[in-house]
Amino acid sequence: MLHHQLVQAHNKEKLINYNVINKSMLKYPISTLLYLAKLSIKDKIQDILHIKNNIDAYITIEVKDKNGNIIKRHKQRSHSFVANFLNGLLVLFQSGSGGTCITIPPALNYSTGIQLGTGTKPPSPSDTALTNPIANGTGSGQMSYPSSLVFGSVVINGNTSSFTIQSTITNNSGAPITVTEVGLLSQTSYAETLSGLLAHDLLSSPITVPNGTAITITYTISVTT
Repeated sequence: MLHHQLVQAHNKEKLINYNVINKSMLKYPISTLLYLAKLSIKDKIQDILHIKNNIDAYITIEVKDKNGNIIKRHKQRSHSFVANFLNGLLVLFQSGSGGTCITIPPALNYSTGIQLGTGTKPPSPSDTALTNPIANGTGSGQMSYPSSLVFGSVVINGNTSSFTIQSTITNNSGAPITVTEVGLLSQTSYAETLSGLLAHDLLSSPITVPNGTAITITYTISVTT
């Protein structure tokens, strides 16, 4: 057991020395760090060669203090649309029948469409929820979710069309909360079968949200023709 822990610590140190990860990521297990390192290398190659996916998504995160000043900004690609995303798309093509999507648990009150969590497990296609979702509220470890999202209109720029989905979530729990995962959910109210987790992403670097501050998450989803 001790030998295994020493090997993992040594491997994490090597990733830091090669600038693949930073020290804020040490809370992740080595398997998760290797998963994030692979995505980071892929993203850098795509950026250098200006390669765009046919369907692409980015997550932009801002943490603001009580006065509205930005104290942390983070941006990364969203890599993890889950199988439920295709289930929802299938329902649309089949005029409201034939797909099977997970419904949003009412007790968690996540009808706002964007969830935060503290899990460190890499996403999988079968995910229907975050690994460790942060509950809605003001108690210990909880955050206050808004009653609605902010949706941007579709914008066409050259061959790329995109729109944004944004949510601002407040930490009034009495202590800092470190966010490590983000989820995007459909919030269609007229068809229960369209409600569920669509994307599940691990943050490439954990984001700490101090007590009394707000975190704004923006998904930018685009298609390139």
